[in-house]
Amino acid sequence: MSIIGMFKKLISGASAEPMVKVQTNTAPSKPKIFTTIEESQNNKIEHWKANQDIMEGLEFIATLQIRTPLRVLLRHGEIHTDPNTEPHRIAMEMWEGIWSMKTKSWRELGIDMPEIAPGTHASDVGQVLPDDYLPFLIAIRKIVELDESIDTRIKKLHEMPISDEWKSYVEKHGGIEKIIRYFFPKFIDTIPSLNQSTEDELCKLNLNTSNLIAAAPDKALLSIKGIGQAKLKAIRDYCAGITDNRDSDRIDKVIR
Repeated sequence: MSIIGMFKKLISGASAEPMVKVQTNTAPSKPKIFTTIEESQNNKIEHWKANQDIMEGLEFIATLQIRTPLRVLLRHGEIHTDPNTEPHRIAMEMWEGIWSMKTKSWRELGIDMPEIAPGTHASDVGQVLPDDYLPFLIAIRKIVELDESIDTRIKKLHEMPISDEWKSYVEKHGGIEKIIRYFFPKFIDTIPSLNQSTEDELCKLNLNTSNLIAAAPDKALLSIKGIGQAKLKAIRDYCAGITDNRDSDRIDKVIR
C-alpha cells in the first residue's frame, strides 16, 4: 500500500486492525522481486482485496517514454474496479507499464478536506505531469507507428505541430533529428563493430543499404580499411538478417 493510502486509512479510522504486524525472533524478510507481469498483478489484487475499505481499484500506469508503444500509452490511467476479476493484459513486457493500487478520494472516505494534487511521474526527460507529457508521446507514436514508408513518417515528424511546451520536450530528447534516429537509425550505423571511418568509406561508395552491400563484391569491401575477412563475414551475415526495407538507408526500430 502507498504511503498516501496508509495515511488515508489511519485518519479515516476505516479499520481497527494494526497497520503493521511485528514479527519477533525471525530474520527480516527480503522484499519480493516480481519477475513476471502475472506475479506483480496478482500481488496487487491480494492487497486490494485486503484493503477494499480505502481502495478504489487498480490504475494502469504506462511507462512515459518514447519507446512505449501507442497501444500502451492510450490505456494510461485506466481504472479496474472489480477485485474478483483480473485486469486486462495491457503491457506485453514488464517495462511497458504496471497496474498500481488506487486509493479512494477523501470525499469517498467521508473526509472533508482538499484532494491531493496529481503528482509527477518519472519519464525519459525527467519528472513530468502525465497530463502534460502523455499527449506529446501519443502524437509521436501515432506518426512513427503508421503503416507507411520510413521516409513518409520522417517527413510527418518534421511537419508535426510543436507547441512551446512540446518544444522543450523535443529539446530534452536532443532535437527532432535525434528522435528520428532513435526510431529510424541509418542502416550503416546499425552494423556491429564498424568504426566511423569505415562507415564513411562505405557511404562514399554508396554502399548504404543491405541490398547494395550484399550485391557488392568481396574485393570492393575488403579494399576498405578496417574490413578484413572476419569483418566481411560479419557484415555479410548482418545484411542477410535484414528482411524489411532492404533498399532503404534506414532501419525501422519501432516497437508496436
